[in-house]
Amino acid sequence: MLNPFRCLMGAVLLMVLDTALGGGALPPERSNGEVMYVTGSTLMTAYTTAVMEHIGKNAGLPNPMISSGGSGRGIALFCSGVGLNTPDIVAVSRNIRSTEIDDCQNHGVTEIIEIQIGYDAAGIVSRHDDQDYPLTVGSMYRAIAAELPTAQGDFAPNHYRHWHDVDPSLPDTEIRFIVPAPSLGGRTFLEDRMLQSACRSIPEVAAIFDAEERVKQCVSLRKDGRILEVDAPYAENVVKALASSPAGTLANIPLRFVVEHQEFMKVQPFDGVIPEYETVSNRQYGFIRPLYFLIKKAHVKNYAGKGLVDGLREFITEATRESTIGPSGYLTKLGLFPMDEKNRTEIRNSSLRLRVLN
Repeated sequence: MLNPFRCLMGAVLLMVLDTALGGGALPPERSNGEVMYVTGSTLMTAYTTAVMEHIGKNAGLPNPMISSGGSGRGIALFCSGVGLNTPDIVAVSRNIRSTEIDDCQNHGVTEIIEIQIGYDAAGIVSRHDDQDYPLTVGSMYRAIAAELPTAQGDFAPNHYRHWHDVDPSLPDTEIRFIVPAPSLGGRTFLEDRMLQSACRSIPEVAAIFDAEERVKQCVSLRKDGRILEVDAPYAENVVKALASSPAGTLANIPLRFVVEHQEFMKVQPFDGVIPEYETVSNRQYGFIRPLYFLIKKAHVKNYAGKGLVDGLREFITEATRESTIGPSGYLTKLGLFPMDEKNRTEIRNSSLRLRVLN
């Protein structure tokens, strides 16, 4: 089963902002740039915290402000402008979209330093006391899609009620599935990598001429009460939802969260593979996504000490160290799947030179 990555993170004292800030409100303006402000993905909070802990020990910098409300909300805050009332860093569990880059530029955020730190994998979990549900992308799609093809070549509302109806090898329990809310990076991953992957091979979908309509057909989920959308903090809310749900309830969740809750939930095989450290690292399990820190170059102090915020250069250095993101790095022990050595070196070199997204 899932490798616990050999250790869990110790407690770190941080100035943590209320998650509601992710909805769009801004914190009170900082009186100076001594305190860094980070927002973004709940999945990334443990990684951000660990990096900040090391910076605090090594550089003596004050605790940062950290808010976690999801990648989408975090990017919106990050892109809201330049200044001490806006985040310096956004931690995201997906790529930043071109529309979001445009929004940043429209608000004066014209130079963004992108640091990929590694990968996360998304898996399917159940409660520990539940049966095994060896799903494939195809059976998962047939269970949760809003509409499915008919014999006449069109689409009709999904009529499946039990997992056994979707695939006779699955248990005969009611279909219940927990997914990330639309604002979370995990939802984007579910839609782009899992649902669309299953959908591409369906002839009736391929026959849809308009690309946007094809995507909409693929990612629309059923609305009959069998799908529960869960918002941040995602791991905690999934645990609560699973605890109160009937047998047969499955959840799509980042493996990093399973590390923290492995006594309660178990990872199900997906597409014939159990996602764990070895199968993800050797790419036998393919449902992985990149993890990033995005930093405003306009907030970074130069070598003469001129600029808005202290500590951002130290953050870039710490976040790209081999002892941080390498195979034996402390983030890897928290659940990060590392990149290969070539990519780690390239990202380290470009980040230290403050190279920005084109």
